[in-house]
Amino acid sequence: MGDQPVTKAAFDGAIAALTAAVTAMTTQVTTLSNNINVNNHNRNNPNRGGEPIPVTR
Repeated sequence: MGDQPVTKAAFDGAIAALTAAVTAMTTQVTTLSNNINVNNHNRNNPNRGGEPIPVTR
């Protein structure tokens, strides 16, 4: 096969596909990050009733 020049249409198509893939991945990472933050908040904050958390010094 050898080197072949890339046409503008093929390049534009590849850039569009890459942009779509990166956008989808960014959305997934954001969703996962938000889920982790919510999970950590719920797990680390059992005193949601306004009771003070005792601090031992």
